[in-house]
Amino acid sequence: MSRCLKYLFFTFVIALAVVGCKPDYPNCKKDSHCHEGEYCVNNICQQCRDNGDCPEGQECAAGACRDIPSYCQDSADCAQGQICRDNRCGPCLSAGDCPDGRVCLDGSCIEAECKSTDDCPAGLSCVNYKCQVDSSAASGIGAGDCKIEPIYFEFDSSEVTPHMREVLASNYECLLKRGGKVILEGHCDASGTTEYNMALGERRGGMARKLMRALGFERSKMRVISKGEEEATGVGENGRIKDRRVDFE
Repeated sequence: MSRCLKYLFFTFVIALAVVGCKPDYPNCKKDSHCHEGEYCVNNICQQCRDNGDCPEGQECAAGACRDIPSYCQDSADCAQGQICRDNRCGPCLSAGDCPDGRVCLDGSCIEAECKSTDDCPAGLSCVNYKCQVDSSAASGIGAGDCKIEPIYFEFDSSEVTPHMREVLASNYECLLKRGGKVILEGHCDASGTTEYNMALGERRGGMARKLMRALGFERSKMRVISKGEEEATGVGENGRIKDRRVDFE
């Protein structure tokens, strides 16, 4: 065999050896072993390594780009009454979350029928932004035009965020105007055991009482109770946000 033929023969053998080392798809050792647009991750070809490999509105999950649930860029992308927070549609937590002067009621941004009793017909009061008979006369809190809102908590926490401290301070001013006594009712989502959630609800109510006391509200006019997960109704993370709260009753 001539030297030239020997060279061609060994070149062919080496080429076959190199090709033969390529793993069977979708197994891989490097990106070039995968189809165009795919990546070799843990020796398996997949669509993405992380969220940066996916189009806007999608995230990398189990190696594939999937639509982000409830993804949004602004509140106009969400269902009626919801707001866009951190690119996800969900409930409002306070009136400041709502656009166009709307108000937050039970997690939804709504058009207010009234904002004070002066907006209502004679004999009715403005309660929860609606003109109706004022049932607060039967509770410990006196009647009045100002709004008392729940304060909400992060998952498994009894700490009050700066934003919720502003809501609590507004509640304090309203309670001073309306007078009477208040029950601080701690609530939790359905995560965890019943016993743990009862204790967490107690801590949340106790923290609200501590901060109200620091603002100057009389301790003798506050009572803390825990409902734990008893009244939890949330489904999914967006729903559970509203369960982690303290109500002022």
